[in-house]
Amino acid sequence: MAIAKGGLRKYCSIVGAHFLRAPFSFVWIYGNLSAYTDSYFRFSCYHKCSDCDPQWLLSLYVAGMFPGFFMVKPLVKAFGLKWTGIIAMAIISIALLGSAWSMQVSIAWTAAMYGVLLGPGAGISSNVIIQTVSGWAPERAAVLLATTSGAGTLLAVVQNQIITAFVNPENLQPDAKIGPRTYFSQPEILDRVPRVLIIYGAMTLGLQMIGCLLITDPSNHSSDSSGETTAHAKVSTEVEELVAHGQGNSFNLTENNQANKGYGSHCESSKNMEIMDVSSHLSANPCGNSKAETIEEKVGTNLRSQKTYSYTPKEVLRSPVFYAVAFFGITMEYGILLVANFYKKFALLYIHNDKYLTLVGTLVPIISTCSRFMFGIFMDKPLLTLKDVIIIGLSINCVLCAFWYLSARVSGILYMFLILGLSGAQGLMYVVLPTSALRLFGPTHLSTNYGLVASCTLISSILSPIINSPLLHALGWRWVFTAGSVFNLLVLCYVTVTEFKSQMQ
Repeated sequence: MAIAKGGLRKYCSIVGAHFLRAPFSFVWIYGNLSAYTDSYFRFSCYHKCSDCDPQWLLSLYVAGMFPGFFMVKPLVKAFGLKWTGIIAMAIISIALLGSAWSMQVSIAWTAAMYGVLLGPGAGISSNVIIQTVSGWAPERAAVLLATTSGAGTLLAVVQNQIITAFVNPENLQPDAKIGPRTYFSQPEILDRVPRVLIIYGAMTLGLQMIGCLLITDPSNHSSDSSGETTAHAKVSTEVEELVAHGQGNSFNLTENNQANKGYGSHCESSKNMEIMDVSSHLSANPCGNSKAETIEEKVGTNLRSQKTYSYTPKEVLRSPVFYAVAFFGITMEYGILLVANFYKKFALLYIHNDKYLTLVGTLVPIISTCSRFMFGIFMDKPLLTLKDVIIIGLSINCVLCAFWYLSARVSGILYMFLILGLSGAQGLMYVVLPTSALRLFGPTHLSTNYGLVASCTLISSILSPIINSPLLHALGWRWVFTAGSVFNLLVLCYVTVTEFKSQMQ
C-alpha cells in the first residue's frame, strides 16, 4: 500500500510539474502579442509611453529569471518545494494581471513589472519543476525535462490562436509604417489589447493552481542536499536486504557519510574506501561460504553504479565545459529573443496576412516541443551526447539566421520553414541547460549549479535590446539577423574544441 501511494505521488507530481510550466508560454506568445502591444504603446497609451523600447519587456522578463533561480534554495528550506511553487504562482499572477493596468501607463512600468515580478517568479517555478522531476524520476530526467518544458510551449499553440481571434478577428492589416516597422492604429484592435492580457493571466493562474495541488516534495528531497548520502543510504538498505535473505549471517556496514566533493579523483577514492569497508566486513564471515562473496559482489557493483561526481559551484565556475554550455545558452537565448521580438514585425513588411503569421507562430511551439522531446530521448538512450546536441543546435541556428532576411522577401512558405527550423534548433536549450546541470556537475548542488548555468539568460536579455535597436536603425534588418549568425559561428568554434565529460549516464 505504501509503495502504491508513493507511486501515485510520483506520477501526480510529474503531471503537476507540467502544469507549473504554464507561465513559460509567455516567450512563445510574445512574438504574436508584441505586434499588438507595440501598436498600443504607440497610439493608445498615455503620452509617456515612449519612455522605453518595447524590446525591454521580454528582455527584462528573461533577465528577471536569474535572481529567481537563486531564491529557490532559501525558500525551499523555509517552506518546502510545494509551497515554494505556490509562492511563485502568486508572484506570476500579480505580474500578469497587473500588466493589463501598467501598459496603459507606460512601457517602463510594464517592463519593471515583468523584470521584478514575472521573471523572478518564472525562475523560481522553473527550479521547482527541475527539482521535482529530478527528485521523483532521476533516471528519466532528460525526457521528462523535455516534456515539462514542452508543456508551456504547446500551451502557446492554443493561446496564440485565442490572442489573434480576440484582438484581430477580422484579420485587419497594419495601416501605419514608422521607420522600419509597421503598426496597427485601428481602435477596434487597440481597445482589446489590455483585456487579452487579463485573459492570458487568468489562464496561467488556473493551470498553475492545478500544478500546485498535484505536486508533493520528493521523499529524500532537500535543497542542494547530498546526493551521495542518499545513494549510500540506498546501498546500505540493499545490503541489509541481501543479508536478511541469507543463511543467518549478519554483518555491520560501516557508513562513510563524508560528503562527496570535488572532481573525479576525490570521488573515486571515497568510493574505494566505502567498497573496502564493506569488503572487510564481508570477509569476516565465519561460515566461509559463497553467500558472502555473492553479497560482496552485488554490493560492490551497486556502490560503483552509484558513483556521481558532484561539483561545488566554485568548481563549476573553474570548469571549461561550464563556459561551453553557458555560451551555447547565451547564443540560443539571443536567437529566441530575435524570433520572439521580430518574426512577425519583420514579416509584416512583406507578408500582408496577420492570420497566416499567427499560424506560423502557432506552429513554432509545436516544432520546438517535438525537437526537445526527440533529442531528450536521444540523450537518455544515449544516442547523442550533450556536445553532439549543442553542435547540432548551433549549426542549424547559424545557417538559418544567415538566410533570415532573404526568406520573407522570397515567399511566405519559405519564411515559415525557416522560422520553424530556428525554433527547432533553439528549443534544444531547454533540454541542454537543465540536463547539463545534472549530468555534468552532479546532483549535490543542483539548485545552485542550475542557476549558474541558466545565468546565460541574463546576459542575452541585456545584450539583445542594446545590440538590436542600434543595428536595426543604423544598418537595417539584414544586419540584425546576420549578427545572430555570427554569434552562433563563434560559439560553435569554442564548443568544438572543448572536451565534454558526461559524469552521469
